Amino acid sequence: MNSCNRLPVPPRLRRPGLARGLTTTALVFAMSGCVDIGGGAVELSWSLRDFGGDSVSSCSDVNFDAMRICWKSLTDGETVDGAPCMESERAEFDCSEANGISGFTIEPGRTGFWLEPVCDSGSPPQPDSYQVPSVIVRTVQDGQVVTLDSLLVVVAPGDTECPPAGCTCVGP
Repeated sequence: MNSCNRLPVPPRLRRPGLARGLTTTALVFAMSGCVDIGGGAVELSWSLRDFGGDSVSSCSDVNFDAMRICWKSLTDGETVDGAPCMESERAEFDCSEANGISGFTIEPGRTGFWLEPVCDSGSPPQPDSYQVPSVIVRTVQDGQVVTLDSLLVVVAPGDTECPPAGCTCVGP
């Protein structure tokens, strides 16, 4: 038979108003903690630098609207080489936030992740005008968050003179 040692409730918690407030607070936390879990999630942050190594202070300086994290489930020996970023296998985050976390929708298993900038003009970025980390492979688990840490994105700002490869994003 189970038994429970009951400790006396401290006098400060016997006040009905405080108990009601604690109950309401607990209810709010319980309700906000409900998340649909249909796989794993990915969390990342990024920083922008130009090719000279200087920090880019604002996403608007390079005409970025968002950063997109893409993923692809991998079988043994499979790579991501040339895989398109499918709408069902990506998440976009406001570039100025400098971080993001996807929903719990990524299929469990070995997964390749890669980052793409999203231009505010709607045009794709110039291919040779930016650098992102190569594909990062992680094992995704149901209900778990895969952390990619901080990723460096090297860009060619959209100032008056673009480098030979062009500016990463041409302004709207």
